[in-house]
Order: sequence, then structure tokens, then C-alpha cells
Amino acid sequence: MMLSKAIRYVFTGGLAAFVDLSVFRFLLAFGMPLSLSATSSWLIAAAVNYSVTSRYVFNQAISRKRALLFLIGALLGLSINVCVTLNLVKQVGLSPLWAKLFGIGTAFVFNFLINLLWVFR
Repeated sequence: MMLSKAIRYVFTGGLAAFVDLSVFRFLLAFGMPLSLSATSSWLIAAAVNYSVTSRYVFNQAISRKRALLFLIGALLGLSINVCVTLNLVKQVGLSPLWAKLFGIGTAFVFNFLINLLWVFR
């Protein structure tokens, strides 16, 4: 059962990444500043991710409480992603692309577990 949820979580994460990138490019094209575009697209993607993850991965209704918990977990995951990426580049000397892939993977595992054990328990 956990493996099935993890596989479905991969798909919802991919959808969220697609939404994030698409909205980011759209906002930039309309002249929105870079930092505001990046933040706005990430928040929109997080909302989409929560909605789809609630229904498709964990088969639960959307609620404000779980949405808040999901957002907290997503922000922690973002922090982990960035910290792992920066540390692997600066401390280990890994290339930025490989470091980012490890950052994404680490954050993915963290976010899946936080959602499984805390947000949607």
C-alpha cells in the first residue's frame, strides 16, 4: 500500500513541477519580477499538488487544516532541497545539476513521509 502511494506521489510531484514551471514562464512573459514569479508559481503549484495529492494519493477530502499542514511540510521540503543542493555544491564540490537532483530526491522522500505520517494520517 505504501509503495502504491509512493508511485502515485511521484506523478503528483511531476504535475506540480510542470505547473510550477509553466506558471513561472507565464508570469515572466507578462513582466512580473523574477522573485515574485518564482514565489507565485511555487505557491500555485503547491495548491495544485495538495489538491491532487489529497484525492489521488491519500483519498481524502480537502480541508483547511490539512492544507496548512501540507504547506508547512512543503516549505520544510523546499528548505531541505535548497540546503542539500547548496551544501553538496559548496562543501562536496558536486556539480550544481547533480547537487540539485540529490536535493530534489531528499526533499521528495521527506515530503512523502511527512504527508504519509503527519498530514494525511
